[in-house]
Amino acid sequence: MKPRTFTSRLYVACLFLVMCLWSVNVSAQEKKSSEIKTINGKKYYIHKVEKGQSLYAISKLYGVDVNHILADNDEAIDGLKPGQELKIPVPGAVAVTTPATATGIDTSRYICHKVAKGETLYAIQKKYNKSEKQLMELNPGLTASIREGQLIAVAEKPHKNTRPVISTVKDTVRAADTLKLVKAKKNSYNIGLFLPFKLNETELINVDEYAKGHVPFPAIQSLAADFYLGFKKAVDSLSAKDYELNLKLFDTDDRDSSRMETICKSEDFKSLDMIIGPLYASSFKIVSQRAKALSIPIVSPLTQQSKILFGNPYVSKVTPSLFTLIEGIADYTADSLADGNNVMLVNTGSAKDLQYLKAFKKEYNHRMMARGKTVKDSVTEVKGLGGVKSGFVPGKKNVVVYLSNNQVLLADFITQLYVFSDKKDILLTGFNTVSEIDNLDQEYLNKLQFHFATQSCINYNDSTTLGIVKAYQSYMNTDPSEYYFDGFDIGMYYLKNLKEQGPALFLQLDKYKYTGVSSTFNFYHPDASTGFENKAVFIYKYDQYRLLQTGWKNYE
Repeated sequence: MKPRTFTSRLYVACLFLVMCLWSVNVSAQEKKSSEIKTINGKKYYIHKVEKGQSLYAISKLYGVDVNHILADNDEAIDGLKPGQELKIPVPGAVAVTTPATATGIDTSRYICHKVAKGETLYAIQKKYNKSEKQLMELNPGLTASIREGQLIAVAEKPHKNTRPVISTVKDTVRAADTLKLVKAKKNSYNIGLFLPFKLNETELINVDEYAKGHVPFPAIQSLAADFYLGFKKAVDSLSAKDYELNLKLFDTDDRDSSRMETICKSEDFKSLDMIIGPLYASSFKIVSQRAKALSIPIVSPLTQQSKILFGNPYVSKVTPSLFTLIEGIADYTADSLADGNNVMLVNTGSAKDLQYLKAFKKEYNHRMMARGKTVKDSVTEVKGLGGVKSGFVPGKKNVVVYLSNNQVLLADFITQLYVFSDKKDILLTGFNTVSEIDNLDQEYLNKLQFHFATQSCINYNDSTTLGIVKAYQSYMNTDPSEYYFDGFDIGMYYLKNLKEQGPALFLQLDKYKYTGVSSTFNFYHPDASTGFENKAVFIYKYDQYRLLQTGWKNYE
C-alpha cells in the first residue's frame, strides 16, 4: 500500500486536455472570431481551435459558459483538436422565431415550462425526465434553438379522477415521501462530479517547470485529476447504447461558498441525477442540502465525518469514519490477538485520543462477551511508553494498541518502542497515519509487526490491478495514485448498480455489496431519515517488509 502523496507529474501538459470540460491553456495567443453565422435561427461565432487552446479559455474569451458551448458542440466533450470548429453562441442574440416555435400551447391541457435565460433543451429534457422524441411529440416543430421566455409543453395534465385517494395525514406524508424518493428507472443519467480542479490557479502555472519535474505538481489539483480519470474510466467501461452517462464537471473550492451556492442554483445542477463530491466536509454540506431539496442522491467519496449523513436519506459516505476503523481494530484484536496474549491499550494523555480509547474498550469488551470471554482484565490500560514497559509480560506476545493521529507523538512512541522491543515479542496496532510520517524507518514497523485498519488498500500483485496500472502508465507516463483507484471503484460500484436498479438503488445501498480494485463497499443504514455509511474495513500487517491482508471487518 502506498501513502497518498504525489511527485512531479509528467502528464501536466495534457492534464486538462484529458478532462471532458477543461484543459490547461498553453496557447500564447487567442483571437476572438469575427465570423458569425445564423444556424437554425440562432447566431453563433465560428471559432477555430488553436494548438493547445482549452475549452475553458475559449469560454472566457467569448464570455459564454462552458456548458452552453458543449450544448451546441457535442464532439467537444471528448477534448479539442487544433483546427476544430466550434459554434459559440452569441451572447444576447435573439433566435429567429419560426411559425413552429410560435405555435400556441393549450395550457389547460398541458403542463408547460417557461424557458429561463441560457437554458438548453437538453437541460429541460433531464429536468422533466423526457426524451427529445417525447418533447417533439408534445411540441410539433420544436428545435434545439429555444429562446428565453418560450413555453414548452412537458406533459399532459392528469385527469381529475386519476388522483390517488389518501385517507389519513400519515398516508399523505408517506405517499409524498415515496413520490420524492423513488424515481423512474431510465437509460440516460446526468452525473455531477464536484472536484477541486482550481482552474483559476492552474491557468497561472508554468507548465514547462512542472513537466520537467523541477517542482511538484499541486497536490489538490493532482488529486482531483486522478480521481476524475479513474471515475471516467468506469464511465467509459459501463456506457452503452442502452445506458448513457452524461458526466458534468464542477470546479469547487472550499474557500468559495458563494460560488458553491451559485452552482447549486444553476439549471445544470437541477438536471443532475446523481452527485459525487465535493471532497471536503464544508463544501459537501452546502451541496448536500441543496441536493436534498431536489431529491438528488449525493456521494461523499473521502469525508470521514458521519454527521454529514444525519437527516438526509439521499447521502452515502464511502470512507468509513475513524470510529468504524477503531471498531475494526478492536474486533480483530479480540478475535485474533487476545487469546493467550497480553493486550495493552495506551493512554496518550491527549483529550482527543481519550475518545478513541473509550470507543476501542467498548467495542473490544462487546466482542469478547460475544465470544463467551470474561471482560474483566482482558485489556490493560497503560500510560505512555513507561506503562508499556511496566505492563510487559515476558514469554507472551505483548499486543500494544496505540490510537492517535498525532504524528509527533506517533513518531516518538514508535521509535522508543522499537528500541525497547529488542529480543522481545511485541506487536503494535493502530491507525494507518504512520504511513504519512516523514523519515520513519520501515524497519521499525516491520520489527513491531505493525497491524492497522484502513478503508482501502491496493494489491499490486493482482492481475487486474497490474492491467490498470499498465494502461495508465502508457497514457500518462507515470503511476496512478490511490485516488485514481478510488475514482474507478466508486464509479464502478454506483454506476453499475444504477444501471441495474435505477434510482431506487440510493434508498437500499445496504443490499448491494461490492469488492473493487482497492475498496470494498458494504453499507450500513441506521434508519430511514439518515444516509448510508460504508462499514467495510481492511486489517493489514507488516510482514517481512511486505503488507499482507490479515483480516477485515464487514459490518453485519
